[in-house]
Amino acid sequence: MENIVDKAELAIKSIRKPNKKNHDKLVIELKTNQIRKILTAVNILKNKVDIYKIAKSKEKKLDEELQMEIEFLRVNMSYQAGRDNLVREFIEKADLLNMVKDINGDIKAFENFCRYIEALVAFHKFYGGQE
Repeated sequence: MENIVDKAELAIKSIRKPNKKNHDKLVIELKTNQIRKILTAVNILKNKVDIYKIAKSKEKKLDEELQMEIEFLRVNMSYQAGRDNLVREFIEKADLLNMVKDINGDIKAFENFCRYIEALVAFHKFYGGQE
C-alpha cells in the first residue's frame, strides 16, 4: 500500500513552477480556494459516510446511493478542471480522478481518499500555495 502522505507531498511539489521574478524560487500558482472547492465536496460526502457508518456499523461497503455520490466527485472535479488549467494540472498530478474511481464503494478506501485530500491541502499551504 502506498503512503498517501508521501504521494500528496509529491503531487504538490510537482505543480511548483519557477517564479517569474526570481527563477531560483519555486511557487505554486494554484490558489487555496481552488482546492477548497474539492475539499468542501469531499467533506460533505465524508459527513454522509460517517452517518452511514454509525447506522450500518458492520458494513464495509457503501450503499448504491453513496457510491453514486462519490462517483459524481469525478464529474465535479472534471468540471473544475475544464474551467481552469491550474486546477486541471493539480487534479492530474494528484491522480484524483483515478483515486475516486478506485474507491469502488469501499469505506476504508474512501476514508484514505479523504486523508489524501487533507494532506494535499496541508502541503499546498506548507509549500507556499497562493491564498
